[in-house]
Amino acid sequence: MRLMVNARFLGQPLSGVQRFGREIVAALDARLMADPALRARLGPVVACAPEGVADPGWQAITLRQVPGGQGHRWEQGALYRAARDAVLFSPGNAGPLRHRTQVLVLHDANLWEIPEAYGWRYRALHRALRPRLARQAAELVTVSRYSARQLAGVLGVSEGRFSLVPNAVEHVLRCDADPGVLARHGLTRGGYLFCVGNRSPNKNVARLVAAHGMAGEVPPLVVAGGLAPGLAATPAVQGLGRVSDGELRALYEGARGFVFPSLHEGFGIPPLEAMELGCPVLAARAGALPEVLGEAALWCDPLSVADMARGIKALAALAPQDRAQRVEAGRARAARYRWARSLDALLPVLARARVCGGVGMLAAG
Repeated sequence: MRLMVNARFLGQPLSGVQRFGREIVAALDARLMADPALRARLGPVVACAPEGVADPGWQAITLRQVPGGQGHRWEQGALYRAARDAVLFSPGNAGPLRHRTQVLVLHDANLWEIPEAYGWRYRALHRALRPRLARQAAELVTVSRYSARQLAGVLGVSEGRFSLVPNAVEHVLRCDADPGVLARHGLTRGGYLFCVGNRSPNKNVARLVAAHGMAGEVPPLVVAGGLAPGLAATPAVQGLGRVSDGELRALYEGARGFVFPSLHEGFGIPPLEAMELGCPVLAARAGALPEVLGEAALWCDPLSVADMARGIKALAALAPQDRAQRVEAGRARAARYRWARSLDALLPVLARARVCGGVGMLAAG
């Protein structure tokens, strides 16, 4: 059977789910270009996307823009018709219900763990859709053991149904840093603490701001991606809104430390990006973060403002030798997560879904 990719993610705003889709498919494209034998066995791989998406520049994978609307209507109708005779790889939490040879990636159980982070229409649709998709998919994939446990509990499937294909981090090295972002926002290298968040209550930015205020004499806090509703910028707390990849890299590299207080994370890419770029991390002991970051991070209780304040003070006060050790440990931890290794974990899953009509043909490549 042919392999097709549900590339709806190409038309969506970039977050962790879309990052996974873009990077794992790019890794497959690179592997196909480097391995003629695999390319010959697999045959043409086609990525289907709604009309109007930008071409990502894949070389071995063909992008096909399929007319038929956008969003779920496109996925359930146009995509199903285009891919019904192929194995379909759907990396973004959804896919056509009627497709029976689908490899489906579900990233986390946040829809159930923190429902207030979603609009009621989205919540109702996906709570109805995902359990049915999970039961019907040929193969299920998720990004951490934590997510496998949580998803199994809410979807009514066995934890053993999930194969683990983790996120990775080297994409943060591909763009050049834009050091001018520091001057544009009145920042100095080593003179601020950094956080990547958004307005979702899951990102826990309100508690972080309160903890920063309790921590006393520490560097100002800079938040990229948006402050929580009701919070205003102050001399000690600066919200930058959305930033480019180059600005983001420079902000990681210039920070005294990175703070990630999320309540629920199926994986947690930002603290791993910080580690890759040599920035020590204070993270919430919650969700998949302990599994992903191991002993390389400092830890705090995300529900305790006082404990988070303690962690912020400890992060800001790291002595040069201790900081160097944290940076070394963080880089070593981040080096474990590479998209090519994630692809190595995915290929046998695609093989089990009878890619090219044979079990195990991809694993041999």
